[in-house]
Amino acid sequence: MSKDNITFDELHEEHTKLVEDYKQCFSSPAGEIVLKDLEAAYGNRISFSKDPYDTAFKEGQRSLFLRIKSMITIRKE
Repeated sequence: MSKDNITFDELHEEHTKLVEDYKQCFSSPAGEIVLKDLEAAYGNRISFSKDPYDTAFKEGQRSLFLRIKSMITIRKE
């Protein structure tokens, strides 16, 4: 089936599975250590720099951490 013909229920099921995969990965002892490291490195820092390319790079790193954090805190409904 092409992605053009996917139904809402299939998308929801696919997203639910992905969320569970994130949770499984980052709830393991090793995953928790990695998540703490990512948070220390990128979670609460300022991305701004005088160099706009550096700002964009830092914000990209922070954005990835925030995505992971968001995925593992989504509640099952």
